[in-house]
Amino acid sequence: MQLIHIINRTGMKNVAGKLCSAPLVDAAIGATVCGLAAIGASAVAAGHSWQNLVPLVFVLVLLVIAGIFGSRAGILGTVVAALIFAAFLFTPTRSVSIASESARSNLGWMLLIGIAFSFLFAPPTSGFRRH
Repeated sequence: MQLIHIINRTGMKNVAGKLCSAPLVDAAIGATVCGLAAIGASAVAAGHSWQNLVPLVFVLVLLVIAGIFGSRAGILGTVVAALIFAAFLFTPTRSVSIASESARSNLGWMLLIGIAFSFLFAPPTSGFRRH
């Protein structure tokens, strides 16, 4: 009897509604979008002379994500993007250490600006599904 109650349509709608209204879901979605964008930017910029500037340009993506999904998503997205850039864009690859001084500096600025912008420019009622 319990299993039938859980499986029925209204029960599934209630569970889905509660899950989708969780504030951490917005942060996870925003961080995932940032991670996917960072992977795409790393794939496009790898091997080019301007690859050290990618973290500074990526701040615009972080600003948009923080504006849409809230400050938690902006902060998590900043950290995820920094780890992806350190591991896959800059040498030595597959390591979080960065050999280039300018790349390390730009990544540090991306972290600082991304986290600050997430706090400053996120809407007061953060989250994609505002009530």
